[in-house]
Amino acid sequence: MSNIEKIKFGDQAFDLVAAGVDLGESGGTIKFQKGRLTFDEIKALLKEDGSITQIGLSGNPDWSRDDLVYAGQLAEKSDCAIGIAEDGITEVKADVMIAAFRTPDLNEIVAAQAAEIKALTATVDTLVLSSLEV
Repeated sequence: MSNIEKIKFGDQAFDLVAAGVDLGESGGTIKFQKGRLTFDEIKALLKEDGSITQIGLSGNPDWSRDDLVYAGQLAEKSDCAIGIAEDGITEVKADVMIAAFRTPDLNEIVAAQAAEIKALTATVDTLVLSSLEV
């Protein structure tokens, strides 16, 4: 099972489960193999605002989305069948994570814009002080 598509949350890549992406315009779920990270580490990673990118078998991105946020729902299923080994008989199992995503609500959009304005204000203040010191 060496030919597996990947899903990246920010900079962290995970092996996708077959047909693991079920996203629509307003959100949905993504199923991926847990890998070496703990449940809490994955949850913290998903909470960070970042992009979601599917990496195809070629190693190149198939698509990317930055309009979705983690919906606060993460489930873990142990020993899920994820495919058949190269011998064609042996079932391959792994721990699978199921994460839910959605579009941000108006309060989240306003809060993000307020944070950006605050950061820009701090930058402008620094630039003004720097120019006064000259």
